[in-house]
Amino acid sequence: MTILAALVLASCSQGKKSESGGHQHEGTEAEGHHDDAGTDGEAHEHGDAEEGGHEHGDAGEEGGHEHGGEEANSGESNVWTPSGDGVEAVQSDFHFIAGTIDNINPEIVEADGQSVLKLTADGTPAAFVFHKSYGNIGMAVRVNITEFKGTAKLVHHAENADNYEFVSINDGKMRLGRVVEGEEKIFDEADYSADDQWINLRASAAGTHYKGYIGNKMVTHGHGDEMKDGYVGIMLEGTGEVQVKSIETAILENE
Repeated sequence: MTILAALVLASCSQGKKSESGGHQHEGTEAEGHHDDAGTDGEAHEHGDAEEGGHEHGDAGEEGGHEHGGEEANSGESNVWTPSGDGVEAVQSDFHFIAGTIDNINPEIVEADGQSVLKLTADGTPAAFVFHKSYGNIGMAVRVNITEFKGTAKLVHHAENADNYEFVSINDGKMRLGRVVEGEEKIFDEADYSADDQWINLRASAAGTHYKGYIGNKMVTHGHGDEMKDGYVGIMLEGTGEVQVKSIETAILENE
């Protein structure tokens, strides 16, 4: 199936704006640079909902795999969906900055009538990232962590296991921060809730503005110096099963 990505922008001072949809794989959306969008979940608010903002375009790319190398343009969106063999899909489209493929045992299974990447984490921290590096970036991952005990992270601006930025969730709490030379700094943290086992976990990094969302609810918002371009992907720190339906990325402008 294909996914039409929706990029929706709203200024940091204005807070959030409701997103425009498009054909969805259960609602996967990589958000705009001043971000917001998606559905499920509750969160504390950092701004007024349903505020204005200009639309950065409907950049859509059909499902399948994203490969690195080319220059990314502002507004460009890519959607990755699993297909084929789990090990082959991970090995061809990602590389590891922490752990190895043996630590997550990837498989392709069926869920809700579509192919899903099932990861079984063994407790060793593992992070797999796309081959392409990005500056300003929006990410959206449709994920099910109900059978996972530990911390699941969206990582971006990643260089290695000791240098990256992240939005993480663990036991109903979201944290937003970065790791530099192995030292973690938290920009913001807050509780969240989700009504469905499948959640649309989102991260946005545009200039010095960093945000985390569950669906269209902005849960965390922080500010920090810009990091140099880096990779984006998923990090698991825990044990149990994680399922991923899709990973969407979108190039953003500075806030």
